[in-house]
Amino acid sequence: MPRFLHIAASRFERLSPAATKIFCTKDWTHLGEGPINWSNEIREQFQFGQYRNGLRLLLASIYRNHRPRYDAGTLKKMYDSCEFREFFFKAGDRLDFADNELSFIVSEHFFEHLFLDDAIALLRECQRILKPGGVIRTCVPDADLRTYEPPEAPAYPSPRVPWTHHQKHRSRWSIYSFSEALNLTGFQPRGVIYCDKDCNFIQDLPAPPTSEYPLLESHPLVATTEYFRRLPSLVVDGIKR
Repeated sequence: MPRFLHIAASRFERLSPAATKIFCTKDWTHLGEGPINWSNEIREQFQFGQYRNGLRLLLASIYRNHRPRYDAGTLKKMYDSCEFREFFFKAGDRLDFADNELSFIVSEHFFEHLFLDDAIALLRECQRILKPGGVIRTCVPDADLRTYEPPEAPAYPSPRVPWTHHQKHRSRWSIYSFSEALNLTGFQPRGVIYCDKDCNFIQDLPAPPTSEYPLLESHPLVATTEYFRRLPSLVVDGIKR
């Protein structure tokens, strides 16, 4: 059974080369979205008044069709090299892993797409399947406290985008709110990249060996965030108590 889990609102072909190199091994299970219907995505962007995004997606779809990042053979090899599962989550769902099975979970830009009750439920599931001392590392938009760019607009990406749409950000996170969510679900929170209420931008990657991470003292993924595509963002670790 796999020892590591990756949760993201994207498929392998949309991840960074550094991420695919790390996650495309037999040790990992990847939970991501289903195939993209580019025509629907582009049409919806224009319907929602997101003209710049619609044009960007149109150009991206043309580029991908004519100059794909990966050819069909490479893509098949990537998906065959680990376990990929299409993933949607709501409160009451159960992750298909045994209790105390995994040691490390990485999640990139997924939890902001969940309402708070669903996010708490997913964190509880992650706590259940992690071994004591295991870690979940989450990367989400630092919606309100970030100083490296303006705060996230309300009802992102637009008030015209319905709350049922998969692109909608349904929750807003800061180092304080995500830490509290981790506390509530049985984790010891530790900020890795974040902005605090005094407008300080802090990067505090752990440097192994460290007693904070009993299962991952020598694991190289603890000391890097190179597998995240969208940085800077809020990055918080939760260590299972």
